[in-house]
Amino acid sequence: MITDKQGREWLLQKLYDDGWRYIVGSLDDYVYITQREPTIVNGFFRSIGLCEIYKHIELKSVLPSLECGEIMNIAEELGIVDWSKVAVDTPILVSFDGCNWVKKYFAKVQNNTVYAFDNGATSWSVSNVEYCVTPWIYAKLAEV
Repeated sequence: MITDKQGREWLLQKLYDDGWRYIVGSLDDYVYITQREPTIVNGFFRSIGLCEIYKHIELKSVLPSLECGEIMNIAEELGIVDWSKVAVDTPILVSFDGCNWVKKYFAKVQNNTVYAFDNGATSWSVSNVEYCVTPWIYAKLAEV
């Protein structure tokens, strides 16, 4: 038997894997799921562009209560990091085994692999980024 929390995480992960990125509360028992950051006008979700993809689904009883127009970022809920938006020199934790974590500074992401500066270096202290970074299997943002 799975817990409500596990079920919720499974559902959010499934939505994320299927390309959905946001959940928006509505007045009734439905929520909207969208692929792009939603537009809220006067507290209500509005589909502005013809290319905007969204669905109206009945999931309010499964998800945490969302007020009308309130937006949930699915990736943030799941702790998924968009590494392409992380600033160089951001403190991160990295690991080769997912158990032993090392403090490093973010260097870049390339082909979905996170690279960190070696030996406590930062972009300010290295002369050539290509030779002073290491790719890591696991990476997460450090809580500072």
